[in-house]
Amino acid sequence: MAQGIDYFNREHWLSNIQEEVSFGARKRMFDTWLDYGQGLDNNSLLDVGATPDVERADSNCFLKWFHEKGMQVACYSPENINHLNDLFPFIDVLQGDFNDQQLPVSDIRYDWCASSAVLEHVGSLESQIQFVSEHARVAKSLFLTTPNRYHWLEFHTKIPFIHWLPRNFHRLLLKIFGLNFWASEKNLRLVGKEELSSIAQVALGDEWDFEIRTVSTLGMQSNLLLLASRRNHNNS
Repeated sequence: MAQGIDYFNREHWLSNIQEEVSFGARKRMFDTWLDYGQGLDNNSLLDVGATPDVERADSNCFLKWFHEKGMQVACYSPENINHLNDLFPFIDVLQGDFNDQQLPVSDIRYDWCASSAVLEHVGSLESQIQFVSEHARVAKSLFLTTPNRYHWLEFHTKIPFIHWLPRNFHRLLLKIFGLNFWASEKNLRLVGKEELSSIAQVALGDEWDFEIRTVSTLGMQSNLLLLASRRNHNNS
């Protein structure tokens, strides 16, 4: 496996169970997206934030599903993902540096821009708005997923409920527990449905129609899906 950030907290004793739960949730998210998208065959798609991990069943599972629907799939990640071509020979891996928060892609280059569980890792509210805005710059339609802050379990730390506290108290507790990586806003900033809607309104403006859908896991809404399309995008 390529070396990178361990977003999965794979040493935790719940990690294997989470992998199975996460795979099922992602399949439900994909099916929800299919219900939204129409005529996907031969559509081009850029997946932003692909993980270098090749061990977990839920890692990059969307890539295979996109391909099975007849889509032309490209991937971008700030981490080294060149080895993914061995597992997914159908993808086009883009190189570039996301430090300036700009994708190495021209305007409206793709039919779709997608990211799975990346928004919560890009930093501040302003960075999250820029992240969505940059997706919108390069595509006609968007499919972004992120964990719901108000699910009872926080899936990165595997700690329940404390992420419902105000963010400064949550981060203080994570530091007390020795989880300094997750206590940093640049590594984890969870959002709820209302905040995701606000982010989309600012990032997309009047040229887009969007909706927020949800997927439930373990008794509560666990994942949020931002689905958006440019108005009159067929003429873009």
